[in-house]
Amino acid sequence: MNRFVVIFCSSLLLFFSISAKAVYVELGINYAYKKSTYDSLNNTEQQSTTGSLSFYAWEQLGIELSYTNGLYVQKAKSYGSSVALQRTTTQYSDIYGADLIYLLTGKQSRFQPFIKGGAAYIRKKQVVQDDGQPANEAVPPAGMAPSYGVGLKYFLTESLAIRAGYDVIRTPIDSSTTVDDVTGRVGLSWIL
Repeated sequence: MNRFVVIFCSSLLLFFSISAKAVYVELGINYAYKKSTYDSLNNTEQQSTTGSLSFYAWEQLGIELSYTNGLYVQKAKSYGSSVALQRTTTQYSDIYGADLIYLLTGKQSRFQPFIKGGAAYIRKKQVVQDDGQPANEAVPPAGMAPSYGVGLKYFLTESLAIRAGYDVIRTPIDSSTTVDDVTGRVGLSWIL
């Protein structure tokens, strides 16, 4: 985590030391929710909330800092023996991101498509609970991962926008394996 903070602070210092044409700040909040049901005993539910703060030193280029808190719950019945057992798997995620964001149109445009790329620091914890058994907890090592995404902002007023995005983070599972975590988000943005 300390290396992430040093890299992030150095990037901010470099970013703001270069002469700027248009300085503004954008504050955002996004939410994602999905529920899938196989039957009344087998379902998954996931949700995440993301807060972001973007610093634009130029009209179309900025740095977006974000924090995402995610929750995933899977409930499944096992019918392998004469007794059906309920298993609940709960996964908690904390993701700290720093991305370079580029608007494909100018600041004055009502529709603002964007692309972004950067890195994220990820911490996860998983708890597995079987009926009548003590919970098992697994905490994989936290780590850095590349991130990228695309999205669109539609401004309702001069400073308030609806924002939709598609983000991917290449999450480390262990020292040699990664997986892409994909999230679709919808939320609001305010230009301060």
